[in-house]
Amino acid sequence: MRIVIGDDHRVLLEALGAALRTRGHDVVALALTPEESLTAVAEHDPDVCLLDLHFPGGTSLVTLRTMTSEYPRTRVVVFSASSDPTAVAGVLAIGGAGFLSKSMSVDEVCVMLGRAADGQVAVEAGLLQRAFQPPGREDPLWVLKFLTDREWDVLQAITRGQSTRQIADQLGVRTSTARTHVQNLLAKLGVHSRLEAAALIADHGTAQTWPVRLRH
Repeated sequence: MRIVIGDDHRVLLEALGAALRTRGHDVVALALTPEESLTAVAEHDPDVCLLDLHFPGGTSLVTLRTMTSEYPRTRVVVFSASSDPTAVAGVLAIGGAGFLSKSMSVDEVCVMLGRAADGQVAVEAGLLQRAFQPPGREDPLWVLKFLTDREWDVLQAITRGQSTRQIADQLGVRTSTARTHVQNLLAKLGVHSRLEAAALIADHGTAQTWPVRLRH
């Protein structure tokens, strides 16, 4: 996996770059500013850019938006010293592929970057659900409003008990792509299996929370 890392703390930047290299990844550039990170992505076309959220001049959100717009092949994962659900929601809303905490171990970071490179949402499931769950709201299906069209189709297929191959055939995509859609859906719902997803819908889907589009 080809990786660009952007962080204004040089020691952390170099240590993380070295740690990822020892685990077999190709860290093609280390950048100290959002601008350098953007230049590195443009030059090296990495699979993933791991970008710090906070820099001395502000956040990297403008750079993130530019990266996802101009270099869509590169999956941009933001990392931060704090795990703020609001920040997670904001990052994902403008095209970020994930949000990691700097308290994670290097091995955990590697796993999450791998998920991002594979097209999955690289956010811990509990944090992802909190990001889309307003304070005080108890509706467990609130996150449904943030699903993509593909994820809606996959959710409907799961409630029908369809296999990954059947989902792939229905969507006209490869089995690996269908599997990625399933994994992203499960992550957003905060569950670990299709059975849990189907049970969640069965237990909480009502005329108010179950969208019309899924009742056809």
